[in-house]
Amino acid sequence: MVDTWNNVARAALVVACLAGTPSANAAARPAPGGRPYALPTADRETAALSARLRRSLEAGRKVPAFARKYGMKCSACHLAEPVLNTYGQAFKDRGYRMEEGTDDLRANDPAYWPVFAWLAKNYQLEADRVGGGTVQEAGGIANGGVVFGGLGSVSDHVSFRFVPIIYEDGVTIVDAGWIRYNQVFGTDWVNLKLGSSELDLPFSAGRDYNLGSARFATMYVYSVPGSVSRFSLLTEPGIEVMGHDRGSRTRYSVNVFTAGGAPQTHCAVCAPGVFGRVTHREELADGVVRSVQLGAFGTYATWPVGPDTSDLKAQRRLGADLEVYLGSDVVPLRVTAIGMTGRDDRELVPLATSDPKFNAGLLELAYVPTLSLLFYSRLQIIRNQQQAVAGRPDEFGDQDFQLVGMHYNPELTSRFGWWFDLSYGRQRIVHGAPTGQDLTRHLVWIGTHLAF
Repeated sequence: MVDTWNNVARAALVVACLAGTPSANAAARPAPGGRPYALPTADRETAALSARLRRSLEAGRKVPAFARKYGMKCSACHLAEPVLNTYGQAFKDRGYRMEEGTDDLRANDPAYWPVFAWLAKNYQLEADRVGGGTVQEAGGIANGGVVFGGLGSVSDHVSFRFVPIIYEDGVTIVDAGWIRYNQVFGTDWVNLKLGSSELDLPFSAGRDYNLGSARFATMYVYSVPGSVSRFSLLTEPGIEVMGHDRGSRTRYSVNVFTAGGAPQTHCAVCAPGVFGRVTHREELADGVVRSVQLGAFGTYATWPVGPDTSDLKAQRRLGADLEVYLGSDVVPLRVTAIGMTGRDDRELVPLATSDPKFNAGLLELAYVPTLSLLFYSRLQIIRNQQQAVAGRPDEFGDQDFQLVGMHYNPELTSRFGWWFDLSYGRQRIVHGAPTGQDLTRHLVWIGTHLAF
C-alpha cells in the first residue's frame, strides 16, 4: 500500500510541475522619467479583483477565540497558522464545532463571545523589469488594516461568519459573510451554507502561509489574453452543500454561485456557475509517508456578452490535487501539488477565431522545523495551449512564478497570536510588457499580524 501511494505521489508531482499557470496583473504607476507604464487594462482589472478578494479572505483565518472556547492551543488545529492540519480541517468541516457538547454558546461561560480582532502592518516592494532594465519600482509601508468580526458556531446546528475590514486609507471592505446550517438531515454528509464563501480549493487564499502576496495562486485568477470575463476561482456568493465522513477522510463540496462583478443589465440570473470538489485521504501508521490525500475539482462558469449582456458564454476549469505529509506528524514536510486545465468560449475574447485553452500547475514545499517556525517555497507555471486570436504567438501570456518565504510566530496562545512574515517572489510574463517584451516582476513583502 505504501509503495503504491508513493508511486502515485511521484507521478502527480511530475504532472503538476509540467502543467502550466496564469497571466500578469499590475496597477498602473508612473515609470522613471515620468512616463506612464501600465499593463493592458484587462490585466490591471484582474490584479485589482485579485487584491480585493484576497483582502476579504485573509481576515478571519487567525481566531484565538476558538482556543479560548475549547481550552486548546492553536497548534491543535494548525500545521502552521493559518494553515490547517487534518484535525483543523475536520473542525472547519463540522462548522467550527467539536461535536462534544461544548459548541452551543449556552454551554459556555457567559463572558465568551464568538468575536475576534485582527491587526496588520507591512512593508512591500514591487519592481518591474523589461529587457534588463527597471521600468517601474514602488515600495513603502502599506496601509494597515483592522478587523473586528465574528466567526464560529452559536448552537449545535448554526455557524456563521461576518468580517468587516477597515484600512488606514479609509477603504472599508464588508465581507457579506455566511450562515451555515449543520447536519441538515441529522448527518455530517449534508451541510448547507448561504452567503459569500471561498470555494473549497486545494490551495486556499484564506489559508495561505504568505500573508502578503495577492499572487498566492495566480492560476486561480488567470484570464486568457484578451478575455472580457473576470471570473476567478476564489470566492463567489451563492449556496454550498458539503459533507464528510468522521475525520473528514472522504469529503465533497458543491457550490452554486453567480460570478461577482458580471454586468447585470438584461439577465434574470447573471453569470451563474457551479463548482465541485471531492477528496480522499489515507493515513499511514508506519514509514516516512504519514498521509496522502488525492482530490479532483472542476467548475463550469458563465459570463454575459453582447450589447444586452443576456448571452452567456462558458468557462471550464478541471483539476486534480495531491497533498502528502512526510516525516513527523508534529513537525512535518508537507508537499502540495495541483494540476489544472482551462477552456473558454471564443466569444469571450474579441476577434477570437478559436476557443482559448491553457494548462496550469503548482508545487509547494512547506517544512516545519519547530511549532513556531515554517519555511516554504512555491512554483507556479501557466502555459497557453491554444490562443484565441489567430497569429498570436503560442507562448503569449505564459507565466512562471517562484516564491520563497518564512513564517514565524513568537507567541501563540489562547489569548492572542503574533506572526512575522518575510517572502520574496519572482513572476515572469511572456510578452507581458506593452512593448511586447517579457516582463519580470520582483516582489518583497515583510509584515506582522496580531490576532486577539
